[in-house]
Order: sequence, then C-alpha cells, then structure tokens
Amino acid sequence: MLDQISEHIWLMPGDYTTDRPTLGLVYGGKTSLMVDAGNSPDHISYFYGNLRSMGLADPSYVVVTHWHWDHVFGLAGSPAKSISHTITNDRLNVMQRWDWSDASLNTRVAAGVETQISADTIRKEMPIRHSFKVKPVDITFEKLCEVRLEEVTCEFIHVGGPHSEDSVIVYVPNDKVLFLGDCFSPDHYNNNSLRVAKLSPLIKQLETFDVEWMIPSHEAPLSKKDLITRLKADEKIGKLVGTITDESKILKKLTTGLKREPTVEELETAGFFVAGNTSSGRNSLDRQFLIK
Repeated sequence: MLDQISEHIWLMPGDYTTDRPTLGLVYGGKTSLMVDAGNSPDHISYFYGNLRSMGLADPSYVVVTHWHWDHVFGLAGSPAKSISHTITNDRLNVMQRWDWSDASLNTRVAAGVETQISADTIRKEMPIRHSFKVKPVDITFEKLCEVRLEEVTCEFIHVGGPHSEDSVIVYVPNDKVLFLGDCFSPDHYNNNSLRVAKLSPLIKQLETFDVEWMIPSHEAPLSKKDLITRLKADEKIGKLVGTITDESKILKKLTTGLKREPTVEELETAGFFVAGNTSSGRNSLDRQFLIK
C-alpha cells in the first residue's frame, strides 16, 4: 500500500534489500505524476498494482531524478510519458545498447563502469534479464520543467550535487513537499566520494524551498529542519577534512576540529570527503563513454 503524506502526495516505501527506492505519486485528479520509475519492471508493476487496489488511476507522467539503475530500470514497464534531465537521457541512450547478462555485468565491473554492489543487487532484483533493455525517456529538459496536474503544480529543478551531476529534485509547492532523489548522497560510481564544493551549493539551494517534508529516495521522509541540520553537519566534517588524502589523518583532524572524539558516523562521512580529494571527479560511465 501507499502512504498518504499530504493532500496530493502518496509514497510507496522502498525495499532496501534490493535497493528499491521510495516511489512517489503526485495526484491531481484526472492526471498524476510518478516520481522515479523504480529499479525493475517488477517494481513499477507492484507500484501500479497498489494504485489500482486503492482506486487511483495510473500516472500520466513519470519523472526520474537521475540515471542510476535503481531509479530508471522500471521505465521499461511504464506506458507513462517519461521526463528527465538531458544528461540522464544521454546515459540511458548509452545503457540501452548494453546487455545485462551475468557475463556482461562482470565485464563492466572489471572495466570500472559498474560497481560490484550494483551488479550483485541487479542480479538479486532481476534474476531473469535476458530480454531486458533500458528505456530512454520521452521528454528532456536542462534547468527547469513544470507540469500541471489540474490545480497541482510540479516543478522539476536541476540541482546536480555530490551524488550525480544530472540530479533533479521535484518540488510540489501546493503540498510543501520536495522529492530529493539521491542528490546529497556520496557518488557511488566515483569511490563513494563527497566534495564540499558540490555539497555546499546544494545545501544553500535546498534551504530556499518553502517545504515541510523532504523525501530522500532511500530513507524515511524528513522535515526540512532535520535534513538541513544533518547536511550542515556533514558539510562541517568536509571542511575539517579539508584537502587531506590520507585516511590515517582523519581521526586527529576531526578530534582537533570537533574538540571531542568523532562518532563512527562522522568518521565514515570524513572518509567520503577523503575519497573526494583523491578521485577524478568524474564517474566511471563518464570516463568510459566520454559523456559530458
């Protein structure tokens, strides 16, 4: 079942055993919008089944927040008009040519194009993949796209951020809700890296929205205050890390800066920033296909 969090918005919580993200529905009445397409045709089919059991119509549109497999593989099972950033669709067009057999997954992992954890999770979520093909979207945009669902306005805003340069957030001002995708998370395709240079502008942009709820894709909804507080704490860790590239220096650096022993979570976050100082700044798909 879906959980209703505001007048026009329902959420289907994710299943993190196979990296299924939270899927959203913005319901305008005659027309509706799905936020992210899920990580497989089975995932989106399960979403549609829940809608129908609740007497809600299938969505007219689906927007994907970025190109990563767990947010786009479900497009193959959706007849809705699909929307993404142009960079997202560039990657989908490349991925459409790929084979998804075990052998091909192994080859891409060895080449650094795919991560081992993603390959393993794809196998778990989709044991049968011999005929699967990634589906590009129908509509693309660069900075801002707006869809009206009767009286409900949905704004798709390109923000980039640490996780993926194509990251898009979905703002529903009527309900004071902001879907975040994974925009603030580490870049899993670039050594789980974070960079203050990408996180700080994102925080400033998120602070400008008049919202009550912020919806990350892989955790429970958070109040704006709680999320911004957390992101600023991460930003502080990143600034303390500075330019160091040696993980052995993290403990001393944080202990001095915080004037206390850092927590396990703070040490982990610091490790992400150290990875950001030592990585190329481009994810593996960019390096392989020179997509800019």
